[in-house]
Amino acid sequence: MIPLQVELQRAVKSTKDEAMTIYEAAEVLKVNVEEVPMIVAQADDLRMIGNDAIIAKRDKTNGWLIGLIILVLFFGISLA
Repeated sequence: MIPLQVELQRAVKSTKDEAMTIYEAAEVLKVNVEEVPMIVAQADDLRMIGNDAIIAKRDKTNGWLIGLIILVLFFGISLA
């Protein structure tokens, strides 16, 4: 059986905007609306926005990696 926080992470990340309301999450998980914020708090990749929206955290590593590659290429071309 999959833990509720993992099931919620998968459900949120599978949506188009990677976001859903706590009411939609309660329907997906088949739990009370009051339990959803506690489940979000246990999930590493989810964050509450306001009192009723859940979003997936963005991975910032890709932005830094792309910036570093561009910087290295720039200096590599400049020195050549």
